[in-house]
Amino acid sequence: MKILVIGGTRYFGKRLVHMLIKEGHEIWVMSRGKTEDDFGARVHRLKADRSKKEEMLSVLGSLKFDAVVDQVCMDAQQAALAVEVFTERTSYYIMTSTMSVYDWGPRIKEEDCNPFLYQPRQASNPAEQYGENKRAAEATFANQNAFAWAFARFPVVLGEDDYTERLLGQIRRVQEGTPIYYPNLHARFSFISSEDAARALLWLLHGKHEGAYNFASPDSWQLAELVENIEKVTGKKAQLQQKPSDEAWSPFGIPSDWYMDVSKAADDGYKAKPLAEWLPSLIATLAK
Repeated sequence: MKILVIGGTRYFGKRLVHMLIKEGHEIWVMSRGKTEDDFGARVHRLKADRSKKEEMLSVLGSLKFDAVVDQVCMDAQQAALAVEVFTERTSYYIMTSTMSVYDWGPRIKEEDCNPFLYQPRQASNPAEQYGENKRAAEATFANQNAFAWAFARFPVVLGEDDYTERLLGQIRRVQEGTPIYYPNLHARFSFISSEDAARALLWLLHGKHEGAYNFASPDSWQLAELVENIEKVTGKKAQLQQKPSDEAWSPFGIPSDWYMDVSKAADDGYKAKPLAEWLPSLIATLAK
């Protein structure tokens, strides 16, 4: 296949490109050119800001693709621009989305956020704004007829290559005895490894699956389990703060259960590894 990956120079987008290289596809990567990659001559590179129409049109020229994977579509404006630019350039478009399109709750299913029924919300903080922007982007893609689409809804993605260092930051806090605050240690959370996230995108490409899909490890952990695993590896007790503060707030701090039902993807043929098969070993690796 001839595939364009927008924003494929780091994290699980980079992993996806390496998987596509291994399979022998003709790959194009569009980025702003600020992050070096190790793809060598095995990919074609397009330097453009995906939020600027003129730049995208200029570098794309007359290129057409069997599929596009958009790792960095962040809002409705960027989605509308993509629809305009890629009409007649592709028949299949994957947008990397997020569990943040959903409200808090257990066993969240894809139909709990229907992009066709999108109603704008007023966000009260940056985290809510992120989810709102992604919902708006999904609605923009869903309500067009230019190409088929799929939304890969991921929870927190963890890996050695996580440039945000979310899990590493928690491990360092325990190692250094720095206070951490969790609103609810009994809340259950979904996670997925960066390897499985890339593999999920590859699965979508192989099958040209359409619609929204939840991708996560099939089980969830209470945040207390995450803390206990970090304590076990580091040999130190986490300094759990009882009152909230900006300095101690955890990126995994949620007030109640928030995890996804992944049966749709499983029924269609995709399964991520259970948490026990990768998360404890990742914690051990990062702790070193």
